[in-house]
Amino acid sequence: MRLGTWVDPRLGEKPVTIRSGYLVRPFKQALTDYRDKVTPEKKGESQEVAMLNMLLRQAFAKKALGELTVEDFVTYRDARKREGRAASTIRNNLNTIAAVYEWLIHEKQVEVANPIASLRKRRRGIPQPRSSRDRRLRAGEEDNIWGALTGETWQSREWQSLFPVLLDTGMRAGEARCILAGWVRREPGFIVIPEENVKGNEPRYVALSDRAYELLLRQAEGKGDRAPVFEMTKNSAEHEWQKVREAAGCPDLRIHDLRHEALSRMSANGADLRTLMRQSGHKTVAVLMRYLNPTKQEQRERLFGTRAVAA
Repeated sequence: MRLGTWVDPRLGEKPVTIRSGYLVRPFKQALTDYRDKVTPEKKGESQEVAMLNMLLRQAFAKKALGELTVEDFVTYRDARKREGRAASTIRNNLNTIAAVYEWLIHEKQVEVANPIASLRKRRRGIPQPRSSRDRRLRAGEEDNIWGALTGETWQSREWQSLFPVLLDTGMRAGEARCILAGWVRREPGFIVIPEENVKGNEPRYVALSDRAYELLLRQAEGKGDRAPVFEMTKNSAEHEWQKVREAAGCPDLRIHDLRHEALSRMSANGADLRTLMRQSGHKTVAVLMRYLNPTKQEQRERLFGTRAVAA
């Protein structure tokens, strides 16, 4: 330094590395690598793969990563709105893009800003989902559904068991469909769903009503321990449910609404929050509360008691 010959290496030209190569490549390269390397480690792999494949077809995916700006994703967001996509769908799309950027920044050491993080700071930058759904079974609907479930098709016979199981236990439909015959026989009136088959990262401990337990036993009869109790796929279950709800006169009733109904009934019966969280598998009270939707009658009964309401 005294001789004046030393040069600060930080001022020189930085060597081009494989990681910095993402900046000059189309963004679809990052989307593809994320899909192939990160997504397989997730439980919702199939859904995220489908979403990433959709994102790969978008205009922004063809641009170099270093050329992308917030406005590219504003354009994409607005186009999705014009297509009539739900706010929650657009939000999930943008959050997935943000996750790809975070992976590039923290795992691949790419020097790039996350445009979705900037978009979140804007007013109405990210579409906000509607208030949580609070659909409950209305008067007569349960009987109407039972009436619609008297069909003789293979799927209808399985729904004759699945419907009361969902209504009595509050399980997700996907969890119920993954039940194996051996799980039902292991402990009377109770079932433990392994962590790889549930949404969270821990096993699900689900108490069964007498009716649900007997129906699951009947479905498991004659099957090996590793055989699924319900043989319907997600698509066939949803297709059959659509026909059932139309026949029952409740076309807006979704399968997941049965989870809301079940947990709300348990709450109305006096179940405490800790027990409900164990049954539902929720990790926080805030998430559980989205599923506890008392009817007007239940609200009055809990506040003033049965006698006061009757009077």
